[in-house]
Amino acid sequence: MKRVLFSGVLTLAFLAGLLYCSPYLAMHHICSATLEEDTATLAAHVDQRQLRASLNLQLQSLFSAPGVASDVKPDVIEPLVDTMLLPEGMIALVKLNDRYEKPLSKVSDISGRQRNTRPDYVLHYMSWNSVVAQRAHSKSHIGELTLTRDGLWGWKLTSVALPRSLLTDA
Repeated sequence: MKRVLFSGVLTLAFLAGLLYCSPYLAMHHICSATLEEDTATLAAHVDQRQLRASLNLQLQSLFSAPGVASDVKPDVIEPLVDTMLLPEGMIALVKLNDRYEKPLSKVSDISGRQRNTRPDYVLHYMSWNSVVAQRAHSKSHIGELTLTRDGLWGWKLTSVALPRSLLTDA
């Protein structure tokens, strides 16, 4: 009886740990696919519909901000989102933080070799179904990735935080 109870508790603890670690595993797959520029693997971890809606909303607020040319039409946003959702565009979105802020993990040591080419992310649970991944040494929210639960174990990329200066930096 004690052996069965012990096995049940051990199994339950293992499943709880696996459930907690599942977004970390998904983020590992996303980072690996980005570094290897494996668009098929990256696309498998992206919820196109939710990412499209998020990018559309962010671009609408960027285009309506003061200081942006008033002759820019809202119908420019849809082709821009379509370009961002191309395989190469998704890789660029995940690497967005690299352009605006070089993380400490890219700093080379005295010998000139890079210490770590893989970016370090810190994950924060926002709710049971939502996790935000941010660069470990980042000072901004640029390139923050939002993952949303897909089923019990799976996670999908649903949002990437665009910088407010995106239109002026192009």
